[in-house]
Amino acid sequence: MYNWHFEVVWDYQGVFYHGALVTAQLTGFAFTIGILGGLLIAFSRLSRFRVVRLPAAFYVEIFRSTPALVQLVWIYYAMPILMGVQLSAFVSVAVGLGLHTIADFGEIFRAGILSIDRGQTDAAKAVGMQYRQTMWRIILPQAVRRMVPPFMNETANLVKLTTLGSILAVYELLHASNNLITTTYRPLEVYSAVAIAFAIIIYPIIYFSRQLEKYWEKKS
Repeated sequence: MYNWHFEVVWDYQGVFYHGALVTAQLTGFAFTIGILGGLLIAFSRLSRFRVVRLPAAFYVEIFRSTPALVQLVWIYYAMPILMGVQLSAFVSVAVGLGLHTIADFGEIFRAGILSIDRGQTDAAKAVGMQYRQTMWRIILPQAVRRMVPPFMNETANLVKLTTLGSILAVYELLHASNNLITTTYRPLEVYSAVAIAFAIIIYPIIYFSRQLEKYWEKKS
């Protein structure tokens, strides 16, 4: 019989708080990069110009077909050799996850925009609206509703991807827990606490998504 000692988790609660803070920071930076870059990639892929469309498509295929871990390691170890740019471990993870997220968010934005009937775009052109006006006033407000479920799913996935930072010794939640295990020799208690911590972080994202969907269904 295994004797559980969860008081270890309480005694070292500061370790979990600090790790959760770093996890939140990584998520925030990567999320911001993903949103801004994702919009740029989506509009580039929808461009009528091949010189704009093809590089964007190439970017998406590269980042979606290679593991995020490989991308992070490449940024941290290869960039100093190839470009003479040395990023800290934290910045490497934040930028790497951001670049990875751009590809996923970009495809969500693109799919949401394409899901709107083209007749609405044609109608906007007929009344003299410019492309930017059509997109921001007609297409995007409708597309956002369809983007929410996959968008929230990718955001929750981004939170979990921050655990890859432990490979580069970034003091996020998992790495902080691994260090704690070497001190306390209580892996079951610590990893159980990590699982609960991630559930606490991620569940509000999922709950918010569900409530937003229900709200829009009532408004429809």
